[in-house]
Amino acid sequence: MDTSVAPQTGTTSTRPESIGRVVSINGSQASVELVARALRDDTPTVGKFMGLKTSKAVVIGLITEVTEQSLAPTTGSQTFRKVASLDLIGEFYSSDDGVLRFQRGFSEYPNIGDTALMLTENMLRLVYGRADADRAHVGNLQQNPNIGVHIDIDDLVSRHFAILGTTGVGKSSGVAIILQKILETRPHLRIFLVDRHNEYGRCFGSKAHALTPLNLRLPF
Repeated sequence: MDTSVAPQTGTTSTRPESIGRVVSINGSQASVELVARALRDDTPTVGKFMGLKTSKAVVIGLITEVTEQSLAPTTGSQTFRKVASLDLIGEFYSSDDGVLRFQRGFSEYPNIGDTALMLTENMLRLVYGRADADRAHVGNLQQNPNIGVHIDIDDLVSRHFAILGTTGVGKSSGVAIILQKILETRPHLRIFLVDRHNEYGRCFGSKAHALTPLNLRLPF
């Protein structure tokens, strides 16, 4: 997915400050040693995004764990450091026309010592897309309700995708919302839904035709 966004009125455009440095890289994961900071709204916690500034781009990672590690004492007292673990998912880069864009995947890995930063509101808007004729609004970002989450319908239905989660987190509701948005954006698209637990029978109204063993008629 490749998205870009124009500056928007009322969004945060402050230059992000360094919050740490890269201390390890492992395949699609990275670890960042965090610097001591005052309590802030953008404190790095699980579920938030962090940027790793390389020489060509800013690699984006989702924080999956924050731990405290003990260091070898040098002055007789025990010292600790805080480390955040990231799953790397994409990058920001400047296109030929000078527009900042986001894409999944990344062209180069960060290096040890690269600067880490929390994403600004404008950066988060890039990650979650913008509303247009091809993208559907499916909700708002939990960590910032001012940011809408959009999905590229054509990009979604042209490949395999999965919605995963533990019992009770809202998978069925999420599937219903996404399918409704697909039908709104692409009304001529046909969807075949296997509903073995009868969860979606009343979700789509007149847009759906329910097939059961009682009314199913095969042509041959």
